[in-house]
Amino acid sequence: MAILPPDPALTRFIKPTLDTPFHIDHGWWEKHGLDYNIELLSHLCPEHRAAYGGRPLMEVIDWVDWVTGGVKQVEGLQYVIKTHCSQQAGYIAQAATLIKAIFRVFLSNDNQPLTPSQLSPLVSCPPEHILRVLSGRQARKGLRPLSP
Repeated sequence: MAILPPDPALTRFIKPTLDTPFHIDHGWWEKHGLDYNIELLSHLCPEHRAAYGGRPLMEVIDWVDWVTGGVKQVEGLQYVIKTHCSQQAGYIAQAATLIKAIFRVFLSNDNQPLTPSQLSPLVSCPPEHILRVLSGRQARKGLRPLSP
């Protein structure tokens, strides 16, 4: 008998486990009418928070991939966080809450999905506690299980 993947409409009823990958769901931000870039401002290091004062948040910059030679446009705030702010000592550990620390992990890794077990050493918290926080009834900061 063939096993079919779950119906995407029913995935919200599937209880996440320690092996369930999570990520930042950008659609969640849009659905709730929240500005993702405003949130990103709070995750800038002090140096860049001062530098971004009064600048447009939707600024797009050209990024050169030195391996392929290709040029693509990327969001300026995300680029600064990934290439500078997230490289600062204590960037993740200095987050005020566990949710913010997890959010910063995803900002620094290009939003690559991670399981609670993989997040655990990065945020210094037991995977069971991470799972409990991420699998609550309400998604926080768009941190949701990856849809199959």
